[in-house]
Amino acid sequence: MNKHLKQLSVVSVLLFAFACSSPDQTPSLSYESYTLDNGLKIVLHQDHSDPIVALAIQYHVGSGREKTGKTGFAHFFEHMLFQRSENLPRNAFFQKIAAMGGSFNGSTNADGTNYFETVPRDALEKILWMESDRMGFVINTVTQGGLEREIDIVSNEKRQNYDTQPYGQSSIIIAKELYPEGHPYSWTTIGEIDDLRSATIEDVKEFYATFYVPNNATMVLAGDFDKAQAKQLIEKYFGEIPKGKEVPRPTPRPAQLSQNKNMMWEDDFARLPELVLVFPGIEQYHKDANALSALVSLIASGKQSPMYKVIVEEKKLAPGVNGNSMSREMAGQLHFSVRAFENVDLNDVYAAIHEAFARFEAEGVNEQELERIKIMQEVNLYNRMGSIQGKALMMARDNEFGGSPVASFNELKKFQSVTKQQIMDVYNRYIKGKTYLTLSTVPQGQKNLALANSVMAVVSTEKVDEIESKSEAGQLIDDDYERTPSAFDRSIEPDYLPNRPEITVPKIWNFTTANGMAVYGIGHHELPIVQANISIRGGAMLDPTDKRGVAYLNARLMNEGTALKTADQLESAMGLLGARITVSSGFEGMNISISGLAKNFPKVMELVEEMLLQPRFDEAALQRVKMQTKSMIRQNSANPRSIAQTTRDILLYGANGTFATPEYGTAASIDNISMDDIKTFYAAYISPSVASFTIAGDIEKADCERLLASLSSTWQATAVTIPAPVQGIPAQTATIYFVDNPGVTQSMIFVSKRGMPMNDPNYYPSIIANYRLGTGSQGMLFDVIRLQRGYTYGAYSTFENGLYRNSFTASSSVQGSVTKESVEIFKELISTYGPKFDETMLLGTKDAMMRAMASSFETVGALVNMLNNIATYGLPLDYVKQNEKTLDNITVAQIKETINKTMNPNDMVYVVVGDAKTQMAPLGTLGLGRPILVQR
Repeated sequence: MNKHLKQLSVVSVLLFAFACSSPDQTPSLSYESYTLDNGLKIVLHQDHSDPIVALAIQYHVGSGREKTGKTGFAHFFEHMLFQRSENLPRNAFFQKIAAMGGSFNGSTNADGTNYFETVPRDALEKILWMESDRMGFVINTVTQGGLEREIDIVSNEKRQNYDTQPYGQSSIIIAKELYPEGHPYSWTTIGEIDDLRSATIEDVKEFYATFYVPNNATMVLAGDFDKAQAKQLIEKYFGEIPKGKEVPRPTPRPAQLSQNKNMMWEDDFARLPELVLVFPGIEQYHKDANALSALVSLIASGKQSPMYKVIVEEKKLAPGVNGNSMSREMAGQLHFSVRAFENVDLNDVYAAIHEAFARFEAEGVNEQELERIKIMQEVNLYNRMGSIQGKALMMARDNEFGGSPVASFNELKKFQSVTKQQIMDVYNRYIKGKTYLTLSTVPQGQKNLALANSVMAVVSTEKVDEIESKSEAGQLIDDDYERTPSAFDRSIEPDYLPNRPEITVPKIWNFTTANGMAVYGIGHHELPIVQANISIRGGAMLDPTDKRGVAYLNARLMNEGTALKTADQLESAMGLLGARITVSSGFEGMNISISGLAKNFPKVMELVEEMLLQPRFDEAALQRVKMQTKSMIRQNSANPRSIAQTTRDILLYGANGTFATPEYGTAASIDNISMDDIKTFYAAYISPSVASFTIAGDIEKADCERLLASLSSTWQATAVTIPAPVQGIPAQTATIYFVDNPGVTQSMIFVSKRGMPMNDPNYYPSIIANYRLGTGSQGMLFDVIRLQRGYTYGAYSTFENGLYRNSFTASSSVQGSVTKESVEIFKELISTYGPKFDETMLLGTKDAMMRAMASSFETVGALVNMLNNIATYGLPLDYVKQNEKTLDNITVAQIKETINKTMNPNDMVYVVVGDAKTQMAPLGTLGLGRPILVQR
């Protein structure tokens, strides 16, 4: 037995038969688990279906372990562990995983922190080396400069995701008001910026020594690996890390309210009033947890729920309702939320919520809805198992918090056994007559819409002219540090293992139906599920000029019932089959997204056919959908990213261009659309002559031919002419266009130009060229703007590849006070990228992209996306292999030529959405002329 290996505590193979699976489609999840002498819990799950491995480490520490005055520290510490360790230089984690062709991330919540990577199988030893360095060899490398830099980055994340987002303060207020002061859940994971700024190196060392110890974690290795070799490598890299002190597990501390509490918040960024009602709940794995989850779904999820019926359909107060039962390690919360239509009094919403409770109490449990919810719970578990990474994350959390790598399976059994009586019992125990918290979030100046007798919440926020960076700008200079002793030289990076995967494209079959629809498919039999997509070309390009949004509303209405089924009957029919069918429409086409269990897929396609050929087109539904759309438009008017994107499109395509208006239209154009307009659109443009069908999963060509036989005969083809989009007069390039968002502490920056479709010969060379500039965390934009300067949470560049609506955009949400400096960096990096691109950069790009390509067909969804590309752009069936050849043969000279052609900064417009009072004038010094203020 290995020196650091305890006797195997569990060696098991789990075969879990899903209730709705046929005997020959029983999925299996096998694993072996054991514990090292240092207490690190290991779970191994082999899956040889794809040549990749995923590693997930779940630490039993989240924001619930923090101290008062040190909030946000667990999440902040997650960031710190990406900086460097004794044997990995600063920011090497970002660079090395990308160079392996892999992906990675980490996350923190109230109870736990995880780190995870997915890489080609030959990189297994490399990620074990890296993760073990993070677990046992970090603390000596922490410097004051690194600490301050990460404080700036996390502060930017808070401003971006909370402080400048509509309703971003809601979770902060609810946590503070639901739990007593000092309770571990009385603050959110992100914490307070003032607390973060007070963090010291001593705090970091104490936190690391207490919680980042092997006996406080589970590590799961999943994928295509040799088990004996994996055990040896795990022993080598993790076995010598010392065990820490025992970490006590938290005990339940449920919230208790002595009386109802009504709070309110005037939100600078909200455009619609919202009411949230929160009851204290219970901790995870409590005996009532599954019944409570089912209860909340029955009350507020789905078109048959009493809350939807009362609030949406009958009283027409809101476009939708939401319910959620959140059970965490120490306590839980039952949330019911309603974002109402503009100017709706939240007192009316409050009364309607209670009316819905009374209706549920009077009518009791809808048995069919309960069955639907149970089936969809099962389908959701399938979806979590859809990737190697998903399995690793699920098993790691299950083992650390549920005591078994397959706790989710056990919980599913319990959920499926929940009875009507249990649901009514928990209703009486946790909702009926119980105290609760309400939060009214209203737009600025509309306190009159808040629930009566509400108290204004106190929230700590910043002003744009008060923001200062904690760290010094520029690349950090690291001090020497003492090295932790090790049995071998950890400074030597291990080589790749001798099993590098090759790029293997799954076999594609295709045919054309009798009515002219092109069909492309791939068999993928790991799980008994199927995904498909029907694409119908046209979309918003077919909208009349004065009725923008017709295609969008047509698609929305096709989800609202059929001639044979009301909307709620249709939803139930889908759920009872374990299916999801969604019709949507974009700028260039309409899509019907379909997923379900393989054994039920013929029945699923019958529903698709009914939705496609017999839409209900109900007038009341149209009025509701129009109100929902106008509410979305109203709220998007306050979203910085939406503002930047709409402004970009006007500048690139001209104010009168087809793509200058969002695909859902404007409030005025929506009002101008009638049911006759929609029926006319449907009759003229929904035809198989401009459609394609893509499908992947547990199905083969002969099955698919039978599946589509009925639709092929009943869906009649008509001639459809799709007009070319109108191109307006584009704006002057190499110019800054500023959109004022008064008082905002973040600035959204877009640097954009027109692009090209995926079938353009320049497209894939441009993807290769962009890799080192802005594709992911290895890009120069991320490296300089986030890692070196700490100005942002992320900075990237990408090509949008529609047939007609396409663009190159580099973007970031940056700290408002460094708007000028950030725009200057974008300009500098893009302008000098071509001249700086050399052979070393090209070799690194080729190797990383080749490695990533080898593992790009793991999921059914990825296969359908590949087929969609073939169908939409007329690409050859082997386009992936052709891309591989292009990547292998491209030269530095060709990359430079491509950069000059498709990423030329002289052809770009600069869009900044920020506080004009403090940030606009300084931009005039950047050599891009005087910024132009854009009215909105």
